[in-house]
Amino acid sequence: MKITTYLILIGTFLFLSSCEKNKKQAIDEKATLAADVQSENVKPKPVEKLVFKDNESILLSEELDLTLLKKVVNNLNIRYSDLRINKTTSVSYNDKITFFVITYVVNTEEHSQEADEYDLGDYLERKYLFVNKADGKIIAQETDFNLSYNENEGTKFSKTYILKDLIQLNEHKTGVAFYTEEASGSRVSLYSQQKFTILALVNSKIKKFLYEYPIRKTQGDSNGRASFELETLETGLIVSNEETNGFLDLIVSKNFLYEVSVEADEETGSAEKSTIRVKKESERLKYNGQIYVFKKDDRYRFLDYN
Repeated sequence: MKITTYLILIGTFLFLSSCEKNKKQAIDEKATLAADVQSENVKPKPVEKLVFKDNESILLSEELDLTLLKKVVNNLNIRYSDLRINKTTSVSYNDKITFFVITYVVNTEEHSQEADEYDLGDYLERKYLFVNKADGKIIAQETDFNLSYNENEGTKFSKTYILKDLIQLNEHKTGVAFYTEEASGSRVSLYSQQKFTILALVNSKIKKFLYEYPIRKTQGDSNGRASFELETLETGLIVSNEETNGFLDLIVSKNFLYEVSVEADEETGSAEKSTIRVKKESERLKYNGQIYVFKKDDRYRFLDYN
């Protein structure tokens, strides 16, 4: 009887132990499953994407398909000889489309009349193009008259430099980014400005999302030697993880660098002097439903030009 009772007690204990073990295993499995579900649902905050940290770090497109370009100018009824190849560039927009910025000579009656009085040089126009890679047919085109100029004018325009990478403005829209520099040809009056533009192909039309935002600017004077006073604006650009009206904000970092240098004067015995001052700012560009807006700011932070 005692043995029977003892065996019953042992069996009960083993049964309860087994139940407790299974219960604990079920709890552990449930906790692990909950952790897995949580790790899937709680996604890390998107990282703001760096477009460029400063002007020297901008990665530029080196593409220029000359065979495709010949087809493009033929479809535009432009003579290939009128193209300025050194001021023409492109980037792949997707598997079927290429974006071009071309510069070419335009002959106008107005230009011919002015040339009689003063040699302005060739009149050049700059055109933006989205084209079909297969045959060079034009999908969309637009002439930027802000970049049309005569070669012998005082203000010079550089080649338009296209960024190597496209910019993701939201989940569905990708933009092409580029900049052009305008500068004074004077060695005494120092001026240059790089203007940044983002555009995209929307419903077979060119849409500007950001137009001529200054990403670099210099202003100052020089005696043509070692004495000068100069203020330079350098910028960086990132795409924020926050959006306005369905498009991601753009955050611009601004660095103003002021430099003064006075060369040594042997007659007075004065030594060379130099001064450097720095000011940092930032700006958030938001999409207003039509374009990224920004307030035009021509103020200098150190130069007394205002």
